[in-house]
Amino acid sequence: MGYLFKILRSGDLRPAGYVDVPFLGAKVGEFTSWTLQRRGDTGPDAGLYDLRAAFSFVVAPLWNDTDFEKRIVLRMSPSKQFRLELAPNAVTVRQGESLLIERVLIHDFQGAAAHS
Repeated sequence: MGYLFKILRSGDLRPAGYVDVPFLGAKVGEFTSWTLQRRGDTGPDAGLYDLRAAFSFVVAPLWNDTDFEKRIVLRMSPSKQFRLELAPNAVTVRQGESLLIERVLIHDFQGAAAHS
């Protein structure tokens, strides 16, 4: 099955998304913008995307703490939001306020309204 969009971009919503630690109820950071680019329709990368995002802020100690599972939520519109899942071979690079995660899956997410 092919995918309709090769590239998805954040709209004018602020924040455009966020990273949190659900277990702690703590926000790790918020995005000002993001782009998801589909890796392919076939082969091992079928259905996977690469995320490029810009943080408006990030709490480095929480981001760097590997003991807590983080949740990444992207807001497309007030009623359309995605939760990202990292593929087993995902690569994550954060440099200051910039974030790149290669190989993520996207899922619909309904619980983000409280974080608007």
